Amino acid sequence: MVLEPASTIATITMTSLFNLEFARPLFLLLFALLPLLWLRWRGRPVAVILWRSLIVSLLVLSLAELGQKREQLSEKSVERFFAFDVSRSIPSSMKEWMGRQELIPAPGDRTFVFGGGAKEVQNWRQWVTNGASNESLKPAETNLEALFETILREPKRSRDLFFFTDGWETAGSVERLLPALAASGLRVFPVLPPDRPEMANVAVKRILTPPQGMSGEGIRLTVLLENYNRREVQGDLALTRNRQPVKSQQVSLGPGSRLFSFEATLDLEPLASFQARFTPREPQSDLFPEDNQATAWIGVRTKAKVLLVNARASEGKYLEEILKRRGFEVTSVEAGRSPPSLQNYGLTIFNNVARERLPAPFLAQVERHVAAGNGFLMLGGEQSFGPGGYRQTPIEAVLPVELKEPKTEEKRRAVVLVIDKSGSMREGNRLLYAREAAKAVATQLKDRDLLGVVAFDISPFVVVPLSPVATVRETLRLQVDRLKPGGKTYLYPAVVEAKRQLERQEAEKKHVIILSDGETGGSGGDYVDLVSVMRKELAITVSAVAIGGDANIPLLKRIAQYGGGFFHHTFDANNLPQIVLQQVQEKDEPTDQGPLRERAVQPLLGRDSEVLAGFSERAYPILKGYIETELKRGARLDLLLPGGEKNFPLLASWNYSKGKAVAFTTDLHGRWSTEWIQWGALERFLGKVFDWLSPMGQPLPPYDARINLIGERPVLDLFIYGAENDGNLFHFSVNGPKVREEGALRRVAPGHYQTGLPFSSPGDYRMELVEERRGQRILYPPLGYTLASRPKEISRGDFNLSLLEELARATGGEVNPRIQARQKIQDRIQTMTPLRPYLVFAALALFLLEIFFRRFVLRAG
Repeated sequence: MVLEPASTIATITMTSLFNLEFARPLFLLLFALLPLLWLRWRGRPVAVILWRSLIVSLLVLSLAELGQKREQLSEKSVERFFAFDVSRSIPSSMKEWMGRQELIPAPGDRTFVFGGGAKEVQNWRQWVTNGASNESLKPAETNLEALFETILREPKRSRDLFFFTDGWETAGSVERLLPALAASGLRVFPVLPPDRPEMANVAVKRILTPPQGMSGEGIRLTVLLENYNRREVQGDLALTRNRQPVKSQQVSLGPGSRLFSFEATLDLEPLASFQARFTPREPQSDLFPEDNQATAWIGVRTKAKVLLVNARASEGKYLEEILKRRGFEVTSVEAGRSPPSLQNYGLTIFNNVARERLPAPFLAQVERHVAAGNGFLMLGGEQSFGPGGYRQTPIEAVLPVELKEPKTEEKRRAVVLVIDKSGSMREGNRLLYAREAAKAVATQLKDRDLLGVVAFDISPFVVVPLSPVATVRETLRLQVDRLKPGGKTYLYPAVVEAKRQLERQEAEKKHVIILSDGETGGSGGDYVDLVSVMRKELAITVSAVAIGGDANIPLLKRIAQYGGGFFHHTFDANNLPQIVLQQVQEKDEPTDQGPLRERAVQPLLGRDSEVLAGFSERAYPILKGYIETELKRGARLDLLLPGGEKNFPLLASWNYSKGKAVAFTTDLHGRWSTEWIQWGALERFLGKVFDWLSPMGQPLPPYDARINLIGERPVLDLFIYGAENDGNLFHFSVNGPKVREEGALRRVAPGHYQTGLPFSSPGDYRMELVEERRGQRILYPPLGYTLASRPKEISRGDFNLSLLEELARATGGEVNPRIQARQKIQDRIQTMTPLRPYLVFAALALFLLEIFFRRFVLRAG
């Protein structure tokens, strides 16, 4: 046995007792024998007993192999690996940073480069700065799994990997290797640049839209663009709806993010997709066109189906267009044809339809349909609210107004326009305004009035034969537009033709209006004789309008004087429509028209209107006529027409049983409502009326439906925020490329339903959501999702920090290590110093001392 010097023994003795440890603690049980020894040594002095007990204790401790535990630091070499991402997604600025940053491989370190594949190289700097020239690395991909599989093939030992990448994988999945990496002794230290690297790319990140909307309503879309350049980039941003252009604008993008807003209207399609695409003006500023487009889907809820019944198909086009723009599905029919069943319609509209053109059973069906909870709107003039009309029919019960009977029979008018189409009418667009005057007269006259047009140059010809206005309103516009200026001027035969047409008609008032700008042939006496006979014998009045300074003003004035009409002289052809309308109105004699009132009146807003609640306009256009009605008891006066001592309803509404009804006591095809048709707020006004009348469908609870891509699988999450709906069954159906499947959603938490969607091929997919509610199937707005093609290797402008941190955490590394030189690591090594030699030596020394003391000291005493 080799004994250490006393200085060592002293050092060990001074060590903290907490570091002592027994290798064979069972020998400590020998201490239980001490009481037996004390019995054996009884009668001996106490000092002897204690002395000998100490010797026995030292021997027991030596048998238990008492030792001192120590920890010491030991340095050992660690192999260093460096891995550089040289895939296409790493921008040149980041590759330059890799080459010049401080933490670079030293002699003896091993270097790898990788893309879709990985390989060990010596000239790492050349690969980083020049890019991957070897296609075996597949630079069009990033496969981190392939890199770590290559490293894990190395023998298992302590290694550090300094990892230069953006962290985005486009192939493989490194997360599958995390358990193997944690047990391999490899520590991963991702190294990232301090700032986001610059790259030549502009990306359309996403389109922010509401998840759903109502058809016909406007929505706001926000497009998020990201410019990764460090300078301004210009280009074009185009928005399309269902692949059809909506808007395109030139944009200038500074570095960073930028939002652009667009306004759009949802059509009748149950699902709308919006696409945003950016096209750079300079292609070199955007080297990754793959991320220049984004798609968003909006579910569209369709409003009630509408049945629009028109007196004539042409009169309903304007209303039909407004209804469609407001999101209604419209069926437009002409009165006189067999009307469809009302079962599927939530709103029925009568547009100036005469009672006799609709079958009596249909009127009763409308009344029952409204009472059951649907809407009804009647608008128009004499045909809707006029004399006789719908009195004592089921429709009268539905209307919120009382209909009046006429007091006297209305007089009928017959008007013939004689229009000069000679070559001089080309000047200043005179013929154009003459044509517009003819159209204006057609809108002013009543349906049962008669209207004809005769044009002349050297000879007359009939443009529109004298016919009831109701039959020629549409054809007149086309016929007069065919008039072209040309030829000389001869008026007399044209007046004779007008006389011939009028004398064969039965009308209380007959009138000829001449429009001419030139010198006409024939003697003045012939014209005076002709118009005098027309006035005195046939009761035909003749008016004349002289255009410009070249017309035979004395002759035209005498024609009007002897013809009993009015004479006008104008140098501005633009005034022709107004002048002609004035002549037609000036010849009207005041008659008792019963409920018909043709006068200019300014509508006023009624009190507490439910229909127009929230409507911002407070001033309404002037009307030139309406039908007098009286408000029923219990009905609401939404718009009124002041009538002196008494006000009359223009817009009246009420609830009829479970349904709603509205009366609008004027037309919307131009006879009295020209200014209303030109009113910019008319569509919004009618929208308020239509929305109020629309029946409420089954209400949907507050909810949120999202489709997210988890890994490579799309997942549908449905969140229901209505407690009364939570717990119901929810089903889905998917329709897309090679996919047509149905399934049920699984309730994963209160109010949260989820299902994986059965598709993986790129393309557009449409999904329907249905709730089973108390035996009813409640349909939710549809969902859309575009599964893009697997993205190519593109620069994203940021780092996949979540994945990189997960790699570092699993292997004991860290992101951007603080200590850059890691060639050696320090381990704490635990050692045990046995104390048996010292204990035996101490016991022997005490034993010898006792012998010496007894033999020499006690005997001497």
